[in-house]
Amino acid sequence: MIDVELDMGVVWSNSDFGQSEVEKAVDTAVRFAAMAELADPVVPVSVSIKLSDNAEVHALNREWRDKDKPTNVLSFPMLDDEELDAVLNGTYDAPEIMLGDIIMAYETCAAEAKEKDIPIAHHATHLVIHGMLHLLGHDHIEDDEAELMEALEVKALASMGLHNPYNDQIDN
Repeated sequence: MIDVELDMGVVWSNSDFGQSEVEKAVDTAVRFAAMAELADPVVPVSVSIKLSDNAEVHALNREWRDKDKPTNVLSFPMLDDEELDAVLNGTYDAPEIMLGDIIMAYETCAAEAKEKDIPIAHHATHLVIHGMLHLLGHDHIEDDEAELMEALEVKALASMGLHNPYNDQIDN
């Protein structure tokens, strides 16, 4: 199991999204990314997740992505592809593994959830899974990569009883 270091900002305190929901989303992302080695690691594996606000995410988005606006989630992987492969092959030589950081903006997440007419906890679960897949080497820059990543997200969310975020309609 991956250790989740959660920093929950005040704006998230009234939501139905906290430590247990974040941990469940992280574990589900690992399972559907087909990285069983991380489900029962031989050394401690951790991820840092910060539930923050638009102002902080805006500043990070501007600094690291040259985008002068907030976004729903940002991921900052700590391992490159070669290191991630070494982790999966059992050849990564470190006493512990930090996968990276995920940060989410409450106001943007809440607005998107309202627009989709879903609870913010459902949308936040999707965004944690999305962020974790980035930390695990997935991306959506190319169309084929985007299709694979979306398919993993949809399957992971369905396993949790949550709707397909890429459909306009809610699946039952």
